[in-house]
Amino acid sequence: MIKRVSIDDVNKAMDNEQHQHVLDIRDPQSFAAGHIEKSINVNNANISEVLGTIEDDEPIIVVCYHGHSSLGAAQYILNLGYSDVASMDGGFEGWKQKYTFSSTKSE
Repeated sequence: MIKRVSIDDVNKAMDNEQHQHVLDIRDPQSFAAGHIEKSINVNNANISEVLGTIEDDEPIIVVCYHGHSSLGAAQYILNLGYSDVASMDGGFEGWKQKYTFSSTKSE
């Protein structure tokens, strides 16, 4: 079973500068239009190279558009031997809705 993390958990970890790798599997155009700070855009062409820079026990969070495709990608990464892999519920669209304008919203 894939571990699932909330948008809030990812945001808090980033605010606290906790070490984690956020891998964004959306298309390059969507990633270029907006993404979570310090996330890495991955696809079939660069996934091996990106994963080659990550130790197999370091935390990885996979992000997609809405939190559905990231489940399959997280499973793929787990199958490669990485032990701390999660999918972010709500995806980038949920994160963007909540945190892009966080300075004007109350918690």
